[in-house]
Amino acid sequence: MMLDLSLSALRALGFLFYIIALLLLVCIVRAFGCSGTKKLILWSAPVFAFCAFASGVLYIYTKIDNITATADLKAFVIRVLSLPVWAAAVAAALCLASAVVTLVRVEKTGGRELTAQSVCEGLDQLPDGICVSLPDGFPRLVNDQMQHISNAAFGEGVLDTVLLDKRVQQRAFQSDCRLDERNGNAFLCLPDGSVWQMIRRPLVAENRELTETIAYDVTERYNDLLELEQRNKRLDAVNKKLRDVLSNMNRVVREKEILAARVRLHNDLGHCLLMLENYMQHGGDREAALRELMDTAQMLWNKQTDEHTEDRMFALLEAANAVGVEIRVQGELPEPWKKLIEIAILECLTNTVKHAGGHVLYVTICQEGETVTAALTNDGNAPEGAIKETGGLKNLRALVEHTGGEMLVESNPVFRLTLRLRREGKKPYDNERL
Repeated sequence: MMLDLSLSALRALGFLFYIIALLLLVCIVRAFGCSGTKKLILWSAPVFAFCAFASGVLYIYTKIDNITATADLKAFVIRVLSLPVWAAAVAAALCLASAVVTLVRVEKTGGRELTAQSVCEGLDQLPDGICVSLPDGFPRLVNDQMQHISNAAFGEGVLDTVLLDKRVQQRAFQSDCRLDERNGNAFLCLPDGSVWQMIRRPLVAENRELTETIAYDVTERYNDLLELEQRNKRLDAVNKKLRDVLSNMNRVVREKEILAARVRLHNDLGHCLLMLENYMQHGGDREAALRELMDTAQMLWNKQTDEHTEDRMFALLEAANAVGVEIRVQGELPEPWKKLIEIAILECLTNTVKHAGGHVLYVTICQEGETVTAALTNDGNAPEGAIKETGGLKNLRALVEHTGGEMLVESNPVFRLTLRLRREGKKPYDNERL
Protein backbone atom coordinates (compact mmCIF):
# COMPACT_ATOMS: atom_id res chain seq x y z
CA MET A 1 0.00 0.00 0.00
CA MET A 2 1.01 3.60 -0.53
CA LEU A 3 0.60 4.13 3.23
CA ASP A 4 3.68 1.94 3.68
CA LEU A 5 5.84 4.61 1.95
CA SER A 6 7.72 7.13 4.00
CA LEU A 7 6.41 10.66 4.45
CA SER A 8 9.18 12.04 2.23
CA ALA A 9 8.27 9.65 -0.59
CA LEU A 10 4.62 10.65 -0.38
CA ARG A 11 5.58 14.32 -0.51
CA ALA A 12 7.78 13.71 -3.59
CA LEU A 13 4.96 11.84 -5.30
CA GLY A 14 2.51 14.66 -4.51
CA PHE A 15 4.96 17.23 -5.85
CA LEU A 16 5.31 15.18 -9.07
CA PHE A 17 1.54 15.13 -9.58
CA TYR A 18 1.47 18.89 -8.87
CA ILE A 19 4.12 19.60 -11.53
CA ILE A 20 2.30 17.40 -14.06
CA ALA A 21 -0.96 19.26 -13.33
CA LEU A 22 0.72 22.64 -13.90
CA LEU A 23 2.26 21.42 -17.16
CA LEU A 24 -1.10 20.18 -18.39
CA LEU A 25 -2.76 23.45 -17.39
CA VAL A 26 -0.23 25.44 -19.46
CA CYS A 27 -0.77 23.13 -22.44
CA ILE A 28 -4.56 23.47 -22.21
CA VAL A 29 -4.33 27.28 -22.06
CA ARG A 30 -2.00 27.40 -25.06
CA ALA A 31 -4.19 24.98 -26.99
CA PHE A 32 -7.09 27.45 -26.95
CA GLY A 33 -7.18 29.39 -30.24
CA CYS A 34 -5.41 26.66 -32.23
CA SER A 35 -7.45 24.70 -34.70
CA GLY A 36 -7.39 20.90 -34.44
CA THR A 37 -6.70 20.83 -30.68
CA LYS A 38 -10.22 20.24 -29.36
CA LYS A 39 -9.63 16.50 -28.94
CA LEU A 40 -6.33 17.27 -27.29
CA ILE A 41 -8.07 19.49 -24.74
CA LEU A 42 -10.83 16.92 -24.12
CA TRP A 43 -8.52 14.10 -23.09
CA SER A 44 -5.96 16.39 -21.38
CA ALA A 45 -8.55 17.94 -19.06
CA PRO A 46 -9.38 14.69 -17.19
CA VAL A 47 -5.70 13.91 -16.76
CA PHE A 48 -5.19 17.42 -15.35
CA ALA A 49 -8.10 16.90 -12.96
CA PHE A 50 -6.69 13.53 -11.79
CA CYS A 51 -3.21 15.00 -11.18
CA ALA A 52 -4.67 17.91 -9.27
CA PHE A 53 -6.81 15.51 -7.21
CA ALA A 54 -3.86 13.22 -6.47
CA SER A 55 -1.56 16.06 -5.44
CA GLY A 56 -4.32 17.45 -3.21
CA VAL A 57 -4.91 14.11 -1.49
CA LEU A 58 -1.21 13.59 -0.86
CA TYR A 59 -0.86 17.14 0.47
CA ILE A 60 -3.77 16.64 2.90
CA TYR A 61 -2.32 13.32 4.14
CA THR A 62 1.12 14.84 4.82
CA LYS A 63 -0.51 17.72 6.72
CA ILE A 64 -3.41 15.80 8.26
CA ASP A 65 -2.00 16.10 11.77
CA ASN A 66 -1.65 19.89 11.46
CA ILE A 67 -5.02 20.75 9.87
CA THR A 68 -8.55 20.46 11.14
CA ALA A 69 -10.32 17.77 9.14
CA THR A 70 -13.46 15.75 9.65
CA ALA A 71 -13.37 12.02 10.24
CA ASP A 72 -14.98 11.36 6.88
CA LEU A 73 -12.28 13.35 5.04
CA LYS A 74 -9.55 11.49 6.90
CA ALA A 75 -11.16 8.17 6.16
CA PHE A 76 -11.50 9.08 2.45
CA VAL A 77 -7.84 10.09 2.20
CA ILE A 78 -6.68 6.88 3.90
CA ARG A 79 -8.90 4.79 1.61
CA VAL A 80 -7.42 6.43 -1.49
CA LEU A 81 -3.87 5.91 -0.25
CA SER A 82 -4.58 2.26 0.41
CA LEU A 83 -4.00 1.57 -3.31
CA PRO A 84 -0.92 -0.47 -4.31
CA VAL A 85 2.32 1.38 -4.90
CA TRP A 86 2.60 -0.01 -8.41
CA ALA A 87 -0.80 1.50 -9.28
CA ALA A 88 0.38 4.94 -8.14
CA ALA A 89 3.60 4.56 -10.13
CA VAL A 90 1.72 3.52 -13.27
CA ALA A 91 -0.72 6.46 -12.83
CA ALA A 92 2.15 8.91 -12.38
CA ALA A 93 3.95 7.52 -15.44
CA LEU A 94 0.83 7.70 -17.60
CA CYS A 95 0.06 11.26 -16.45
CA LEU A 96 3.63 12.35 -17.14
CA ALA A 97 3.60 10.75 -20.60
CA SER A 98 0.25 12.41 -21.33
CA ALA A 99 1.64 15.82 -20.30
CA VAL A 100 4.74 15.40 -22.51
CA VAL A 101 2.66 14.30 -25.53
CA THR A 102 0.24 17.19 -25.02
CA LEU A 103 3.09 19.70 -24.77
CA VAL A 104 4.71 18.41 -27.98
CA ARG A 105 1.40 18.49 -29.86
CA VAL A 106 0.61 22.02 -28.71
CA GLU A 107 4.06 23.34 -29.61
CA LYS A 108 3.91 21.70 -33.02
CA THR A 109 0.40 22.95 -33.78
CA GLY A 110 0.91 26.43 -32.37
CA GLY A 111 4.14 26.94 -34.33
CA ARG A 112 2.30 26.46 -37.64
CA GLU A 113 -0.70 28.72 -36.93
CA LEU A 114 -1.25 32.40 -36.29
CA THR A 115 -3.07 32.89 -33.01
CA ALA A 116 -4.22 35.93 -31.11
CA GLN A 117 -1.46 35.43 -28.61
CA SER A 118 1.21 35.16 -31.31
CA VAL A 119 -0.11 38.38 -32.92
CA CYS A 120 0.12 40.22 -29.61
CA GLU A 121 3.63 38.92 -29.02
CA GLY A 122 4.66 39.99 -32.52
CA LEU A 123 3.23 43.49 -32.07
CA ASP A 124 5.09 43.87 -28.79
CA GLN A 125 8.35 43.23 -30.66
CA LEU A 126 7.77 46.05 -33.17
CA PRO A 127 9.89 49.21 -32.81
CA ASP A 128 6.85 51.40 -33.58
CA GLY A 129 3.92 52.09 -31.28
CA ILE A 130 0.47 50.75 -32.24
CA CYS A 131 -2.89 51.41 -30.65
CA VAL A 132 -6.34 50.37 -31.91
CA SER A 133 -9.26 51.93 -30.05
CA LEU A 134 -13.02 52.28 -30.24
CA PRO A 135 -14.65 55.62 -31.14
CA ASP A 136 -15.28 56.29 -27.44
CA GLY A 137 -11.54 56.02 -26.74
CA PHE A 138 -11.46 52.54 -25.19
CA PRO A 139 -8.27 50.78 -26.37
CA ARG A 140 -8.70 47.31 -27.85
CA LEU A 141 -5.05 46.71 -28.67
CA VAL A 142 -1.94 48.51 -27.38
CA ASN A 143 1.60 47.20 -27.81
CA ASP A 144 4.48 47.73 -25.38
CA GLN A 145 6.11 50.51 -27.40
CA MET A 146 2.95 52.63 -27.37
CA GLN A 147 2.63 52.10 -23.62
CA HIS A 148 6.23 53.26 -23.19
CA ILE A 149 5.61 56.40 -25.26
CA SER A 150 2.44 57.21 -23.32
CA ASN A 151 4.18 56.75 -19.98
CA ALA A 152 7.07 59.00 -21.02
CA ALA A 153 4.81 61.72 -22.44
CA PHE A 154 1.86 61.72 -20.00
CA GLY A 155 3.00 59.74 -16.97
CA GLU A 156 0.53 56.88 -17.51
CA GLY A 157 -0.29 54.18 -20.04
CA VAL A 158 -2.92 54.25 -22.76
CA LEU A 159 -6.27 54.09 -20.94
CA ASP A 160 -8.39 56.49 -23.00
CA THR A 161 -7.29 57.70 -26.46
CA VAL A 162 -9.81 60.57 -26.46
CA LEU A 163 -8.28 61.89 -23.22
CA LEU A 164 -4.80 61.55 -24.69
CA ASP A 165 -5.85 63.60 -27.74
CA LYS A 166 -7.10 66.38 -25.47
CA ARG A 167 -3.81 66.38 -23.59
CA VAL A 168 -1.91 66.65 -26.85
CA GLN A 169 -4.02 69.63 -27.95
CA GLN A 170 -3.51 71.30 -24.54
CA ARG A 171 0.23 70.47 -24.55
CA ALA A 172 -0.20 68.75 -21.15
CA PHE A 173 3.04 66.76 -21.30
CA GLN A 174 5.52 65.59 -18.72
CA SER A 175 8.57 67.73 -18.00
CA ASP A 176 11.28 67.67 -20.70
CA CYS A 177 8.67 66.48 -23.22
CA ARG A 178 7.41 68.77 -25.99
CA LEU A 179 5.57 68.84 -29.32
CA ASP A 180 7.47 70.47 -32.19
CA GLU A 181 5.51 71.43 -35.33
CA ARG A 182 7.56 71.86 -38.52
CA ASN A 183 6.50 71.93 -42.18
CA GLY A 184 2.98 70.83 -41.32
CA ASN A 185 4.16 67.81 -39.27
CA ALA A 186 3.99 67.35 -35.49
CA PHE A 187 6.95 65.70 -33.75
CA LEU A 188 6.71 64.39 -30.17
CA CYS A 189 10.09 64.80 -28.44
CA LEU A 190 10.55 62.55 -25.38
CA PRO A 191 13.01 63.10 -22.51
CA ASP A 192 15.22 60.19 -23.65
CA GLY A 193 15.98 62.08 -26.90
CA SER A 194 13.77 59.99 -29.16
CA VAL A 195 11.34 61.71 -31.55
CA TRP A 196 8.02 60.22 -32.65
CA GLN A 197 5.49 61.16 -35.29
CA MET A 198 1.87 60.20 -34.58
CA ILE A 199 -0.49 59.24 -37.41
CA ARG A 200 -4.19 58.51 -36.84
CA ARG A 201 -6.49 56.93 -39.37
CA PRO A 202 -9.91 55.21 -39.35
CA LEU A 203 -10.05 51.44 -39.45
CA VAL A 204 -12.96 49.05 -40.05
CA ALA A 205 -12.74 45.53 -38.57
CA GLU A 206 -15.44 43.04 -37.67
CA ASN A 207 -18.05 45.53 -38.96
CA ARG A 208 -16.90 48.07 -36.38
CA GLU A 209 -15.42 51.50 -36.83
CA LEU A 210 -12.09 51.70 -35.05
CA THR A 211 -9.29 54.25 -34.81
CA GLU A 212 -5.70 53.18 -35.43
CA THR A 213 -2.88 55.29 -33.96
CA ILE A 214 0.69 54.57 -35.06
CA ALA A 215 3.82 56.18 -33.59
CA TYR A 216 6.84 56.13 -35.93
CA ASP A 217 10.38 56.59 -34.68
CA VAL A 218 11.69 59.56 -36.73
CA THR A 219 14.59 60.57 -34.48
CA GLU A 220 17.20 60.42 -37.25
CA ARG A 221 14.96 62.18 -39.75
CA TYR A 222 14.12 64.93 -37.22
CA ASN A 223 17.80 65.54 -36.41
CA ASP A 224 18.60 65.69 -40.14
CA LEU A 225 15.79 68.24 -40.57
CA LEU A 226 17.21 70.46 -37.81
CA GLU A 227 20.69 70.24 -39.31
CA LEU A 228 19.32 71.08 -42.77
CA GLU A 229 17.54 74.16 -41.40
CA GLN A 230 20.74 75.34 -39.74
CA ARG A 231 22.67 74.84 -42.98
CA ASN A 232 20.03 76.76 -44.94
CA LYS A 233 20.29 79.67 -42.50
CA ARG A 234 24.07 79.74 -42.86
CA LEU A 235 23.78 79.53 -46.66
CA ASP A 236 21.27 82.41 -46.70
CA ALA A 237 23.66 84.52 -44.64
CA VAL A 238 26.57 83.66 -46.97
CA ASN A 239 24.47 84.39 -50.07
CA LYS A 240 23.42 87.75 -48.69
CA LYS A 241 27.00 88.60 -47.91
CA LEU A 242 28.09 87.55 -51.41
CA ARG A 243 25.35 89.68 -53.00
CA ASP A 244 26.49 92.67 -50.98
CA VAL A 245 30.13 92.05 -51.92
CA LEU A 246 29.29 91.70 -55.63
CA SER A 247 27.18 94.84 -55.56
CA ASN A 248 29.96 96.79 -53.90
CA MET A 249 32.49 95.23 -56.29
CA ASN A 250 30.59 96.47 -59.35
CA ARG A 251 30.42 99.93 -57.87
CA VAL A 252 34.12 99.93 -56.90
CA VAL A 253 35.23 98.68 -60.35
CA ARG A 254 33.10 101.28 -62.08
CA GLU A 255 34.39 104.06 -59.88
CA LYS A 256 37.95 102.83 -60.39
CA GLU A 257 37.56 102.86 -64.18
CA ILE A 258 36.02 106.33 -64.09
CA LEU A 259 38.85 107.55 -61.87
CA ALA A 260 41.49 106.10 -64.22
CA ALA A 261 39.81 107.74 -67.21
CA ARG A 262 39.72 111.08 -65.41
CA VAL A 263 43.40 110.77 -64.51
CA ARG A 264 44.27 110.13 -68.16
CA LEU A 265 42.12 113.07 -69.25
CA HIS A 266 43.76 115.26 -66.63
CA ASN A 267 47.24 114.31 -67.85
CA ASP A 268 46.33 114.90 -71.52
CA LEU A 269 44.72 118.23 -70.71
CA GLY A 270 47.76 119.29 -68.65
CA HIS A 271 50.07 118.41 -71.50
CA CYS A 272 47.96 120.46 -73.92
CA LEU A 273 47.88 123.47 -71.59
CA LEU A 274 51.66 123.36 -71.11
CA MET A 275 52.13 123.24 -74.87
CA LEU A 276 49.82 126.26 -75.34
CA GLU A 277 51.59 128.16 -72.58
CA ASN A 278 54.97 127.48 -74.21
CA TYR A 279 53.62 128.67 -77.56
CA MET A 280 52.19 131.84 -76.01
CA GLN A 281 55.49 132.68 -74.30
CA HIS A 282 58.06 131.56 -76.81
CA GLY A 283 56.17 131.14 -80.05
CA GLY A 284 56.66 128.15 -82.33
CA ASP A 285 54.64 126.04 -84.68
CA ARG A 286 51.14 127.56 -84.59
CA GLU A 287 49.56 124.78 -86.66
CA ALA A 288 50.90 122.09 -84.33
CA ALA A 289 49.56 123.93 -81.28
CA LEU A 290 46.09 124.32 -82.82
CA ARG A 291 46.09 120.69 -83.91
CA GLU A 292 46.98 119.58 -80.38
CA LEU A 293 44.22 121.77 -78.96
CA MET A 294 41.62 120.40 -81.40
CA ASP A 295 42.64 116.76 -80.73
CA THR A 296 42.33 117.30 -76.97
CA ALA A 297 38.92 118.94 -77.33
CA GLN A 298 37.67 116.14 -79.59
CA MET A 299 38.98 113.51 -77.20
CA LEU A 300 37.23 115.22 -74.28
CA TRP A 301 33.96 115.38 -76.20
CA ASN A 302 34.05 111.73 -77.33
CA LYS A 303 35.09 110.49 -73.89
CA GLN A 304 32.30 112.39 -72.19
CA THR A 305 29.77 111.01 -74.67
CA ASP A 306 30.99 107.43 -74.19
CA GLU A 307 31.00 107.71 -70.41
CA HIS A 308 27.53 109.22 -70.40
CA THR A 309 26.24 106.44 -72.66
CA GLU A 310 27.85 103.77 -70.51
CA ASP A 311 26.48 105.41 -67.37
CA ARG A 312 22.99 105.55 -68.86
CA MET A 313 22.87 101.87 -69.85
CA PHE A 314 24.45 100.81 -66.57
CA ALA A 315 21.88 102.90 -64.69
CA LEU A 316 19.06 101.24 -66.62
CA LEU A 317 20.30 97.75 -65.71
CA GLU A 318 20.84 98.65 -62.06
CA ALA A 319 17.43 100.31 -61.82
CA ALA A 320 15.77 97.23 -63.33
CA ASN A 321 17.64 94.93 -60.94
CA ALA A 322 16.63 97.06 -57.97
CA VAL A 323 12.92 96.68 -58.77
CA GLY A 324 13.19 92.96 -59.60
CA VAL A 325 12.95 93.22 -63.40
CA GLU A 326 15.32 91.59 -65.90
CA ILE A 327 16.00 93.40 -69.19
CA ARG A 328 16.62 90.97 -72.05
CA VAL A 329 17.94 92.68 -75.20
CA GLN A 330 18.08 90.78 -78.49
CA GLY A 331 20.07 92.59 -81.15
CA GLU A 332 22.41 95.58 -81.10
CA LEU A 333 21.44 99.17 -80.27
CA PRO A 334 22.39 101.03 -83.48
CA GLU A 335 23.69 104.54 -83.73
CA PRO A 336 22.36 107.19 -83.84
CA TRP A 337 19.15 105.66 -82.38
CA LYS A 338 20.76 104.16 -79.29
CA LYS A 339 19.79 107.04 -77.01
CA LEU A 340 16.20 107.07 -78.29
CA ILE A 341 15.79 103.32 -77.77
CA GLU A 342 17.21 103.67 -74.25
CA ILE A 343 14.54 106.29 -73.50
CA ALA A 344 11.91 103.77 -74.70
CA ILE A 345 13.41 101.06 -72.50
CA LEU A 346 13.20 103.34 -69.46
CA GLU A 347 9.57 104.19 -70.19
CA CYS A 348 8.61 100.51 -70.68
CA LEU A 349 10.51 99.55 -67.52
CA THR A 350 8.42 102.04 -65.55
CA ASN A 351 5.17 100.70 -67.04
CA THR A 352 6.22 97.07 -66.42
CA VAL A 353 6.66 97.73 -62.70
CA LYS A 354 3.83 100.23 -62.17
CA HIS A 355 1.01 98.78 -64.29
CA ALA A 356 1.84 95.25 -65.52
CA GLY A 357 3.53 93.80 -62.43
CA GLY A 358 5.99 91.94 -64.67
CA HIS A 359 9.49 90.61 -64.02
CA VAL A 360 11.03 90.46 -67.52
CA LEU A 361 11.25 93.24 -70.14
CA TYR A 362 11.92 91.95 -73.66
CA VAL A 363 13.65 94.25 -76.18
CA THR A 364 13.99 92.98 -79.77
CA ILE A 365 15.96 95.09 -82.29
CA CYS A 366 16.30 94.26 -85.96
CA GLN A 367 17.46 96.14 -89.07
CA GLU A 368 15.95 95.74 -92.51
CA GLY A 369 17.67 97.90 -95.04
CA GLU A 370 17.48 101.50 -93.88
CA THR A 371 14.79 100.80 -91.23
CA VAL A 372 15.51 99.95 -87.60
CA THR A 373 12.65 98.29 -85.68
CA ALA A 374 12.64 98.08 -81.87
CA ALA A 375 9.84 96.04 -80.21
CA LEU A 376 9.37 96.14 -76.42
CA THR A 377 7.02 93.90 -74.38
CA ASN A 378 6.90 92.25 -70.95
CA ASP A 379 5.67 89.12 -69.16
CA GLY A 380 3.22 91.04 -66.95
CA ASN A 381 -0.53 91.44 -67.02
CA ALA A 382 -2.14 92.71 -70.21
CA PRO A 383 -3.77 96.18 -70.11
CA GLU A 384 -7.50 96.17 -69.36
CA GLY A 385 -8.27 98.57 -72.21
CA ALA A 386 -6.78 100.95 -74.70
CA ILE A 387 -3.67 102.79 -73.51
CA LYS A 388 -3.83 106.57 -73.25
CA GLU A 389 -0.56 108.15 -74.27
CA THR A 390 0.25 110.68 -71.56
CA GLY A 391 3.44 111.72 -69.90
CA GLY A 392 6.37 109.54 -70.95
CA LEU A 393 4.69 107.82 -73.89
CA LYS A 394 3.52 111.15 -75.25
CA ASN A 395 7.01 112.65 -75.04
CA LEU A 396 8.52 109.50 -76.56
CA ARG A 397 6.14 109.75 -79.54
CA ALA A 398 7.18 113.37 -80.06
CA LEU A 399 10.87 112.36 -80.12
CA VAL A 400 10.23 109.49 -82.54
CA GLU A 401 8.11 111.53 -84.92
CA HIS A 402 10.67 114.35 -84.83
CA THR A 403 13.15 111.96 -86.41
CA GLY A 404 10.62 110.94 -89.04
CA GLY A 405 9.97 107.57 -87.40
CA GLU A 406 6.78 105.82 -86.31
CA MET A 407 5.61 104.56 -82.92
CA LEU A 408 2.90 101.92 -82.43
CA VAL A 409 1.32 101.10 -79.05
CA GLU A 410 -0.69 97.85 -78.74
CA SER A 411 -2.67 96.63 -75.72
CA ASN A 412 -4.22 93.38 -77.01
CA PRO A 413 -3.39 90.57 -76.41
CA VAL A 414 -0.36 91.99 -74.53
CA PHE A 415 1.30 95.36 -74.20
CA ARG A 416 3.70 95.98 -77.08
CA LEU A 417 5.59 99.13 -78.03
CA THR A 418 7.10 99.22 -81.54
CA LEU A 419 9.47 101.90 -82.89
CA ARG A 420 10.29 102.14 -86.61
CA LEU A 421 13.22 104.47 -87.23
CA ARG A 422 14.63 105.39 -90.64
CA ARG A 423 18.27 106.13 -91.24
CA GLU A 424 17.47 108.84 -93.80
CA GLY A 425 15.29 110.67 -91.29
CA LYS A 426 16.32 113.46 -88.96
CA LYS A 427 18.83 112.73 -86.25
CA PRO A 428 17.51 112.62 -82.68
CA TYR A 429 18.03 115.55 -80.36
CA ASP A 430 21.74 115.66 -79.59
CA ASN A 431 21.16 117.24 -76.21
CA GLU A 432 18.48 114.77 -75.10
CA ARG A 433 19.52 113.05 -71.85
CA LEU A 434 17.94 110.31 -69.73
